[in-house]
Amino acid sequence: MSLVEPFPTPIVDALSASGIPSADLLIGIAFDLNERSHICQRWICATRTTVIVYEADGHSTKVVRTCDIASIRDAKTETLVGCGALVLSSGTDTIEIARYTTMYAARMTGAARVLSALAKASELPVAGIDDNDKACPKCARALPKDSDVCRHCFDKRATLLRLLSYAAPYKMHVVVLLALMIGGTWAGLVPGVIVRDLTDDVLLPKAASLTDALRIDKLGILVLFLLGSHALGAIIGIIRGRLSAFLSANLTYRIRTQLYAKLQKLGLSYYDKRQTGTLVTRVTQDVNELNNFLVDGLQILVVNGLTIVGILIVLFAQNWLLTLFVLVPVPLVVFATIKIWRFLWGRLERLWHLRSVMNSGANSAIAGARVVKAFAAEDRENDRFLTRATNLLRVNLDLENWWATLFPILALLMMSGIFVVWYVGGREVVKGTMSLGTLNLFFFYLGQLYGPLQGMTRIADWLSRALTSAERVFEVMDTEPDVADVVDAQPMPHITGAVTFEKVSFGYDKARRVLDDFSLDVKPGEMIGLVGHSGAGKSTVINLISRFYDPNEGRILVDGIDMRKIKLHDLRSQLGIVLQEPYLFPGSIYENIAYAKPSADPLSVIKAAKAANAHDFIMRFADGYDTQVGERGARLSGGERQRISIARAILHDPRILILDEATASVDTETEKQIQEAIERLIAGRTTFAIAHRLSTLRNADRLVVVEKGKIAEVGTHDELLAKEDGIFRKLVDMQKEVNELRVV
Repeated sequence: MSLVEPFPTPIVDALSASGIPSADLLIGIAFDLNERSHICQRWICATRTTVIVYEADGHSTKVVRTCDIASIRDAKTETLVGCGALVLSSGTDTIEIARYTTMYAARMTGAARVLSALAKASELPVAGIDDNDKACPKCARALPKDSDVCRHCFDKRATLLRLLSYAAPYKMHVVVLLALMIGGTWAGLVPGVIVRDLTDDVLLPKAASLTDALRIDKLGILVLFLLGSHALGAIIGIIRGRLSAFLSANLTYRIRTQLYAKLQKLGLSYYDKRQTGTLVTRVTQDVNELNNFLVDGLQILVVNGLTIVGILIVLFAQNWLLTLFVLVPVPLVVFATIKIWRFLWGRLERLWHLRSVMNSGANSAIAGARVVKAFAAEDRENDRFLTRATNLLRVNLDLENWWATLFPILALLMMSGIFVVWYVGGREVVKGTMSLGTLNLFFFYLGQLYGPLQGMTRIADWLSRALTSAERVFEVMDTEPDVADVVDAQPMPHITGAVTFEKVSFGYDKARRVLDDFSLDVKPGEMIGLVGHSGAGKSTVINLISRFYDPNEGRILVDGIDMRKIKLHDLRSQLGIVLQEPYLFPGSIYENIAYAKPSADPLSVIKAAKAANAHDFIMRFADGYDTQVGERGARLSGGERQRISIARAILHDPRILILDEATASVDTETEKQIQEAIERLIAGRTTFAIAHRLSTLRNADRLVVVEKGKIAEVGTHDELLAKEDGIFRKLVDMQKEVNELRVV
């Protein structure tokens, strides 16, 4: 991790002008407020000797603060009203070097730690910019918590073209859809001309030169044409709607399935840095946003554009001067619509946020109903929900009041065009320079003009939101898995189980190693117990064996072959894992056991359950193996879930087995049953076991004591216990003391 971000060009130039090489920077991060708490773009940069604050204004940059490290004694952050400040202390005086909004708090805390260490000439701490607190390298704006996409800077044109490229297999469908849009627009314009002819040629007194019979005949013909145009428009609308639904459903299906497939390929490091809910949002909400845009947005854009152009062509052809008068209020209507939507959008986002907060709180309280009731917190949760619901009510009423006020005003502005037509067009009719039918034609088309104009004012925002969702989806699709098959990966359908660690070093981030120069040679069928304090690196060892991550240095060999050169599917299909908290999928007990081998026959599943000491308790359920386990196995006890997990591993029949605290948090009787099942499971398999109770590792071939990422001791249970000053002996003695306290 680092506290130096990518710099925009003005800051790079400013650093160069100050004679500061970028390699000397310990801190180089953006923040967003000046000393008066006004929004601006500022950067704080620090070397071992100097702190400089720059402000970027367009293409120019100026220095607004400088301070020598030698003159300060400490650095800290302070919480102000709605913001924070980074403060340097010289002993008697304090200097506010930077002010920032709360989204920059994490990085400023890291900066304060580094500056404090520099001032005290002590070892620099591990500090960095968290993935949830990063800025866009182009504009320095803070990025969303769940994405690396800056909605202001990403290439919208390229994203739109990429989104539309999904329609390539459906070219003919798209051509037909465009033809239907044009035909539907034409069908919608025809009635205006028919209304004009009805008025001028049939209904007005000047048509009296025709006999009543001819007038009635012509009336019938025009009405039939009017009916036909509406019927044609309806038929085109039905066909267009069905074709549009087909296209959007298939395009959304392709995007969603590709996105989900990519998520399945990404490594655990990707999931470690993101919340599950945000990834689910990509698959659901973001893809739905694309679906809405593909179904409605693009069609509205094309149809509204065609309608506006078509109406203006007809109106100019009828009376160009009156058309110009009609267009007088249009800029005002468009301007007012844009301003109104911008004004209301902030309130809409506030409403959505409060609704999300209320729903999230309700979900948490309902999901944690046992805890709520256990602590008699029903009234507290009700008050909390009432507060959130009240806030939502206030914002909702405020929004509805503005809605009820502004849109009638907008409607009045739209009506102003009709008033212009009445007066100017009416004068033309009175003078006899324009027919009444033409005036009716103007009224007819005016009703169709302002709606599309309003819709077009929202297209930009709609398009921007849809393309932002598309970019978030494509961001996942473009992410390269950090653990994947190399080009020359070789198949390995049969593993004997020899595992060798050769000087392996690894850290979940670059600033801190969890394993350091870890070397271990494990023979096929050998059971290795991993022992050590919490955080020593035991779980990291099994994560690397499972190839959830790849080593930063060194290599891991399986049967003498570098693990990275073995096909990932072949490797993992011969690994079995039993976790401390086994995960069961919603469904039946049978389905959860058979998850390891879906093709297994019922007899094999039952045999695995018996070997795991699970068959007896399963048969005590009324539905036996068809018993539903509930969400995450909530309907079963911890020991029952663990034995189903072991049955799943037995059915899988792995060559390398990993046991991660498999007997933790269960009673003595259940532990005995689980231990019996594990003994059957480990027979003939290479096993790596982590156990909370050290006594359960007594039968391991070797115990490996891990201390601060290194192997501290290796030996059998008795050999390590015999070392009076050994780490393992101290761990055993400590556990005995804890057990004695529990007994007391």
